[in-house]
This record gives sequence, structure tokens and C-alpha cells, in this order.
Amino acid sequence: MLPPTQLIIRLAPGHVRRLADRPTLDQIVGGPSLLLAWLEVQLGLPHAEMHRAARVMQFATALDSVSDACFTRSMQADRWATASELLERRDGLMLCGWDGKPNDTHPRIARDLARAEAVHTDGFPGIAERIAAVGEALHAGQILPSHQCQLEEPLEYWPKAWQAILTKLNVCQPDVSVPLSPNSSALFKAACVVRGQKPSSISCDASLRVTQTRSDTAAVEFVAAVLANSPEKLSTTVVYCEDDALAVRLDACLQRIGLPTMGASLQTRAHPVLQVLPLSLELCWDPVDPQCLLDFLTLPVLPLPRPAASSLARALSEQPGLGSEAWESAFAELCKTSEADDGKLKDCLLEWLGGQRSPHGEPIASELISDQCKRVAKWAVGRATVIWQNDSLTPTDEQIAIVLHEASRQASLLASLVELVGDLIAQPQLGRLLEEVMDRGAESKPCLEAEGGPVRVRSLSEIADPYDRLIWLGTGTADTPACRWSVKQIREFANAGIIIDDGTHRLRSLRAAEARGFCLVRESMLTVLLPQNAERRSHPFWLAIEQQLPKDPKPVAVEDLIERDEGQGLWPFVFNCQAVRVVSSQPMRALWEIPARLLRDREYVSASELQDRLACPLKWTLQYQAGLRSSEIASLPDDYQLRGNLFHKIIERVFGNEGDLPSVEQAVAQVEETFDKRLPLDAAPLAQPDKRVESHRLRNELSKATRVFVTALRSGGYQSVKIEWPLDGSAFGKQLKGWIDCVATRADGREAVVDFKYGGRNKYYDMIKDGESLQLATYALSRRSETGHFPAVAYLILSDGMLFTPSGSPLEGVASAEVIDGPSIESVWNNFSAAIIAADDWLTTDKPVPARPLQDASDWPGGTELVLKEKLPKGDTQSVCRYCDYTRLCGIEVIQ
Repeated sequence: MLPPTQLIIRLAPGHVRRLADRPTLDQIVGGPSLLLAWLEVQLGLPHAEMHRAARVMQFATALDSVSDACFTRSMQADRWATASELLERRDGLMLCGWDGKPNDTHPRIARDLARAEAVHTDGFPGIAERIAAVGEALHAGQILPSHQCQLEEPLEYWPKAWQAILTKLNVCQPDVSVPLSPNSSALFKAACVVRGQKPSSISCDASLRVTQTRSDTAAVEFVAAVLANSPEKLSTTVVYCEDDALAVRLDACLQRIGLPTMGASLQTRAHPVLQVLPLSLELCWDPVDPQCLLDFLTLPVLPLPRPAASSLARALSEQPGLGSEAWESAFAELCKTSEADDGKLKDCLLEWLGGQRSPHGEPIASELISDQCKRVAKWAVGRATVIWQNDSLTPTDEQIAIVLHEASRQASLLASLVELVGDLIAQPQLGRLLEEVMDRGAESKPCLEAEGGPVRVRSLSEIADPYDRLIWLGTGTADTPACRWSVKQIREFANAGIIIDDGTHRLRSLRAAEARGFCLVRESMLTVLLPQNAERRSHPFWLAIEQQLPKDPKPVAVEDLIERDEGQGLWPFVFNCQAVRVVSSQPMRALWEIPARLLRDREYVSASELQDRLACPLKWTLQYQAGLRSSEIASLPDDYQLRGNLFHKIIERVFGNEGDLPSVEQAVAQVEETFDKRLPLDAAPLAQPDKRVESHRLRNELSKATRVFVTALRSGGYQSVKIEWPLDGSAFGKQLKGWIDCVATRADGREAVVDFKYGGRNKYYDMIKDGESLQLATYALSRRSETGHFPAVAYLILSDGMLFTPSGSPLEGVASAEVIDGPSIESVWNNFSAAIIAADDWLTTDKPVPARPLQDASDWPGGTELVLKEKLPKGDTQSVCRYCDYTRLCGIEVIQ
């Protein structure tokens, strides 16, 4: 005859961790949900798991049928949140014995809910309905197998619906919980305090140690060192840590030093696999948010082939917009490549990126959203199936497959919910549904639970078996849920015979379970106080224990023990100290010994390269000789760069046909039309709804700059312009490479070079005044090789609509207010070229390669003041360093 099944049931929330290595097939330990599942299995009552979101949707429909209810205005303001809250209240009332019928003695909200309940007859079953089905089966004469049900709390703590079931079970009294620690020890006294017995003063001894740390890092490193010093106690040690992130960090420390890990996990909605659904839904709105699109293309697990996604991501980082010139070029190249695989790649890209879209702020067809959800679900389950079929399945692959199944479940559920809404769904409503289906997220477990390692618990109530040591890492705790009903409503329900727990029974159950878990420690406990304890509510148990501890001295800090090399100070929780010499990072070096045979001059030169060559030969060497490049991780350009790129591209589209200059009004009209058309394609971040004010301002800026530009050129007699014109000629015996923003030509053949800059009015004003406009000088040299003389030059500041030209090489027809007293562009080039020649000995001899921004200004060769400032404002850097990828190599980043 089989022994009776032992049911150890409690009301306290949370699961139970079994520490003892013993079979438990005939023992079930848990809460009401576990008991209900056991009863349904024994009675043959099938239960299909239904997501809460589906119940909310159906209950919201029932609530809509009730007019002039106390919650009507709330339903109009936020239908989903109101229905969700009322469903929780309805389920709670049903558990407490509410029959769902109107009663004048009930609060108004219950009477209004009863009206909704009348049309909610075929709703998805909740806990109360499932308990009622169990009761009906038992009343009909069905017999449960032999069992003993041990209730940890009194029967009156349970809701009325449960009480009717529990009276039909073979209920027995729970075992008396007593502290297992040695009598008269500090730990025993602490356990007595926790159990609510008469408090007595506690002096810390070997059974109870308290310490503090000044950082989370020190705390996890300290606990890991303590565990490493007592490997024989690992499997009988419980680490109580409510903070999931802190427990994961402790696991990382254990893994690093070779100890078995606890398997700490984070329940997160931010798992990369789960981001496929929300990011793919963002592609359904026009214009597509390029940041969301970039996030989609750079996911570690995504529905597109990785090479294709990387190619499109690079195009997006160049021109952030789906449909930009860079995007279309990359897409066409991928489709051309796709011809070799019968167009499968093209079909895949069009399926995910080429669907219909709805304008931001307007409802979208539910069918489109449903199709996208089903597409995600199909991909996720297919990808998971492929992983499971892999013969060499790793634990990491297994975790990814599990999350893929969760992603498929979420997408399928959202598709079903969207179809229940109607033909159209608004963006906020879709966001609500998405948030609901993704509520539980996915478990992320960086380190798996290893055999023989410590056991981590989030609550003392999870502990069900005796253990040797308790490490309490952080004494802060979360607040318990508040009661959903007011005191008056609870009293009115009580007068009607419906007893609602105001949270007292739940809290008492939790504290009783925690006390039982605390009493199961046999030997010792270590409490580690963390800095954030001051910002969180302390656990009531720790507050009670702390009141009995000596007020002085305060707990010693781990950092002080390390400094004094007192690793035995918290015995038996000891650790070893080891002195290690810290090797500094890359030191700052102004001179670098690089053999001249490793350096060679380039075959061509450019404006930016020549400036770097004079300002910082080290940067020039690392970039043009060593070929060091920054990471290829795609990212969107910042707003400043994005605005500049957009303005350049629009001007190029309007004036890039090498024809005659249009009239001012024609040019402005063309620029504004092109801006409206290209903004959502080439600079989509600026076309998002929250950027409307900024985009309108940018449009006005570009119109003003265009008006100034065309007016000045026409006034000076310039008849045609060339935009993005290639450099011609040579410098230092080498070919010039690059592009000039604008070359304007008069009827007499005289030219003007205009360089477009988005901002920096004061900067470029000073550069012209001080003869430091080196980029313009290089462009002017290029035109001299073709025309025989240096052209006029100017900077067009796009954001301010201002044109700056030097008095030494002025544009014709420019207002005197914009002609700056500055040298001719020919003299600027002569000074620039002379400075480069005089400072180039590092390239042709064995002299060290200088990092000139790190040198004292007195060591700079003559002419470098063109590119370097002797005195800089506090906290500022040389311009050559602001966009340098090598500041960690030269050491300048360390000193900043």
C-alpha cells in the first residue's frame, strides 16, 4: 500500500527551495496554486492555462455594457488599466464568497460589478471558478487519494472559497518550529527575537557576525572570498539576497574564482530575444524610428541574415532613415546578391522591412499588427526547433531556445488579443496590450546552478530544510502589496458576510514562514550591510535583531579589515588578503620611438590629413600608417552631425546639377520642398512626432541660409555653382584628394570656394581673422592648379544664415558686415605648407614621433600655432583631440 501523499501548504507567497538531498515524490510543498493544481489532477478536472490579458479583454467588454457606473469615467480615460484593476477586485471578491449578484448592502463598486457580472457568464475561468469546480466534484462524491494536508496557517486565514475545500481534506497540524542553533548562542537569541519571544540583548559571537561594505562590489567580492575559504560548507550555505542583480554579480565572482555557482537569475523583459516583437512592431509606423530600426538590425538573435542586417545597419548609421539614398543603395546591392539564392534574401528583407505602415498618431489596421505578430511567432518557434535539433546543444543554446518559445508565446497571444479589438487599433492601446503580454519577461541566468554550490533564496520563507550557514546579503526588503479596498468598504462587506483580508493575514503568513526559515540555520549567520540599505525599508526581522545588538561599536567595514590585513576578524567567516601591485594603464607619452623605416609618406594628401599631420604626428601615424580603426558597431549620428549631413545633402540635391543659379525665391522653394521630402528618409530621428518643433526650426534655418547663399552669389556676379566638386592638383608633390562643398564661377572665369558648416559661428569667424582657415586654403590650392590663381573663399554658417569671407580673398557682392579683416587665402596656404615642411623631420629621420598636444608649447616647431592653441580654457582640449580615436593609446584620456 502506497504511503499517503503529504501536502505541506502555506499562504505565504513565493516558491519553496528544497535543500536536503532526499526524494520528495510523495511530498508536495507550496502554496494555494500548487494545492489547486494537485486537486484538479486527482479529480480529473482539465485546466487550460489562460493568460491574464485575455481575461482582461473579455472582462473589459462586460464592463462596457454597464452605464453610469462608478468606474465609467475611469474606463473612458484608461480602459485597459481600469478593467485590469476591476478584474483583480472581482476575483478577490469571488474568493471571499461574493456570489456576483447585486446587494444593496454592498459598496457601490460591488453593485456595479454585479451588473457587469450578469453579462460575464461565459468568461475565462479564474481561481474562484476553478475552486468551485473542485468543490462540485467533491460534493458529487469523487474521492481523493490517501493524503495528509498540513496547513501552516490557521484555517480562518484562508479565503472563504478555500475554507469550503479545506474542510473536506485530511488536515493535520503543522510541526512546531524551534531554533536549531545552539542554546545561549547569539544566533539562538536572534531566532527567539524573530519568533516574537521576549527580547534579550545580543552580543555577537562566532554564531552571529555583522559587517558592512562601502560598495556593492566590495560586498560580493567579500562574500565570494568567504565562501572560497570554506569549500566544505558550500552546499550547506544559504545566501539570502533579495536583489537579483546583486546575486548575479556574486555568481560572476564565484565563477571567476572557480567555485560552484548558485544559478542566480534575473526575470527581465529586456532579454534580446524578447525585443524582436516590440521592435518589429515599431516598423509598422511611418516614418520608421531609425533608432528602433537600428536596434532591430543589431539584435544578437534576429530574423534576418546577419551579414545583410549589418550592411543595412551601416547604411542607417550613414543616413538614418528607411528609404534614404544610403539605405536604397545597400538594399539594392543585397537584392543583387540575392539572385544567387533564387531571391530568398530579397523576399526575407521585404517580408520584414517592406510592409505597409500607418502614420504616427493614427490607428493602424489590426490585421497588419496581427500578421506581424504571427510572423514573429513563426520565426521564433522555428528558430527554437532548429536549436533543439542540434546534436551539440550547449546550456546557453538551451536557454536561448527557451526564451524563443516564450517570444513565440507572447507574439501569438498578442495576435489573438489584437484580433479581439476590432478592425483598427490605436498606438497607445497596442502599447498596453504589448506591455501586458510581456509582463513576466524571460529568465536570464548568466551562470547555471552547479552541484555542491551555495543556495540562493530571495526570501527566508523559501527555506524548508535545515542548513548550516546563512549569509544575509543586504537587509533591505520590498514593500508588501497594499490592500485594494478602503476601510469603509471592508467594513460594509463584513456586515454583508464577506470577509476581506486587509493584508494582515497575508503578512502574518509571510512573517511566520520567514521565521521558520530563519530558525532552520544550525551554526552561524553573517549579515552584510550595504550602502543602499539607508535608502530601502529594512527587513522587520533585522530591525528587531538590530535593536538588541550593542549600539557601539558600529559594525566593522570590510574595507577596513582588508586595509589592516585582518581576514580572521569575522571568524568563522574568514578570508585571505593578498597584496597585488596594480599596473597602471597606458602612460601619457609625448614622444614615441618609432623607427623611420616603418614610416613612409603617402601617395596622396587631403585637407584633414594635412592638418592632423601638423597638429599630432602620432594621430597621423596611427591612422594612416598603422591603419588602426575604431569599432564597426553601428550607431546613429548625433543630432549636430545629423543636421549638418542633412543640410549638405539637401543643398547638393538642389544645386548639384552644375547649372545656372536659380533665383532666390526659386532656390528657397526647392530647398523647402526637398527638406519636406527627404527629412523622414535621410534624417528620420528629426521627423519623429516629438521633434516637430525642432524640424520646423531647421526648415527655417535652411531657408534662411539658402536665401543668404543665393543672394550673395548673384550679387557678386556668380552665375553657376558646382556642389561636392572633386579636388584637383597637387600639394607637396602628391595628388590632392577630397571634395569641395561649393565652387561658384563668374562670367569672367573667376571662382569662389564656399565651405558649408552647420554651426560654430564664432569658431570660423576667428579662423578667418587669424589666418587659420586651413581647409579652405587646401581647397583654394586645388583650384589654383586649374585656373592659375587662388579663388575667393568663404564659410557659409548654415544654422545662422551667415557668410564669412576674409578681406584678403573676399567674395564679390558680400555685405561689408560679413567681410572679416583676415589675410588672403594664398598667404594662409603658404604659412600652412611652410609649417608642415619645417615640422616633418619625424617622418624622414629617426627622431621620435611627437604627440604634440601632450608636449609643452615651447617644444612645438614654428607654425604649429595654426592648428594648436598654446593656452586653452579650463577643461577644453585641442581640436585635433576632440574627434580622435586614439586618446587611450596616447594617454590623454587618463589625465582628463
